[in-house]
Amino acid sequence: DGRVYGVDSSCDDIDVVGGGSILISRAIAVSVGGDEVRKLRLDAFFPRDIRDQEELKRLMREHLEHLAGLEAVERGAETVLIDGSLYARMTHVLREINIDGYEDFMFEYIETYAGFLREALKRNVAVVGVSKDSRSTVLKEELLMLKLRELVASLEPSVRETVLGLFGEIKRRPREALEGLRHLLKSGVSMEVYELFRNATSGAPDSKIIFSVGLGRGLSLPLQLSIEKVSARVFELVLSDSHEKLLGLLERVFPATRDKLGDSFQEKASRMIEALKSYPPIAVTYVVLEQGDDPIRVDVALKGKYPTRGESHFLEAIPEEMLKGLKSIAGLYAGPRSYNVLLLEADKRVRTTHDTMEMYHRLIMQELKTLVMHSRSDRRFFYP
Repeated sequence: DGRVYGVDSSCDDIDVVGGGSILISRAIAVSVGGDEVRKLRLDAFFPRDIRDQEELKRLMREHLEHLAGLEAVERGAETVLIDGSLYARMTHVLREINIDGYEDFMFEYIETYAGFLREALKRNVAVVGVSKDSRSTVLKEELLMLKLRELVASLEPSVRETVLGLFGEIKRRPREALEGLRHLLKSGVSMEVYELFRNATSGAPDSKIIFSVGLGRGLSLPLQLSIEKVSARVFELVLSDSHEKLLGLLERVFPATRDKLGDSFQEKASRMIEALKSYPPIAVTYVVLEQGDDPIRVDVALKGKYPTRGESHFLEAIPEEMLKGLKSIAGLYAGPRSYNVLLLEADKRVRTTHDTMEMYHRLIMQELKTLVMHSRSDRRFFYP
């Protein structure tokens, strides 16, 4: 179907004399029929820290994917497949990027992503994230939570709530959570609960667990995930808090941005808060397309919240949006080495190479009519 698009991106940088860096980022949305949407962006800056530089590169790639996906939607796409997790992009830690001119890039990223999802859902377009080598543990965590609720059902209400609260912290603060649980062993908490907590700290991803079980072709019961809070440095933005409280926290998280924007900071921060709140629920499942193949994580944006089973996040039924996305994924499967021919084609067309970067380097010098020299370390690579 020519109305199914696959989206991918790439980026690379050119280190230049004087400590500067030129970042070349590009994304593509390619349809089954061969239609292409291409996005290209050039950024030049002086990086202070490798961590911030790598964070900017990752966000920039995803940002261009969202722009390419949005244009595909506007061209009449019915399904947009994106390489990676939709939910993970909603849960990026809010932090200021310590690069001059890019401190507030997270604001632009969130507004664009929310706008892309909103427009796609308005037009009944299925937006599907496809992760081949997912390290996610959302399924394991949900199953452990269900078992934990069963194990603590007979405990005193206050102890039960404390245990459940500690489990909510097990991923972010495993040592503190286990220590807190040890203090509760005298209050009737069983060693089985303690072992469950220890299992929760294991790094084994869902895909490995599913693969080791050796299940045949099929999919796991979908989970419905929503954004209720977002990490922001040492803080957490609870989206149900008052607007004033959220603005105050953002001022503390983005001090350089606040100083840079001045009076317009609150307006821009308010738009970001509304964008975060507008993120749709995401249905997540793992799909095995052929017995013996690795499970693929599939995220699908939902039009609204669907009924779940009891207190769990497991959906009672598979939503229409997910069925539409799974149909496209199954139709584009060509064996373990070609898990999705459309996404592999997008990757092939957008991937940067040594020759690609040299071409951009020459074009930059041609446009600027000046010599742009590689850094000393890069000169040894480009001109051995």
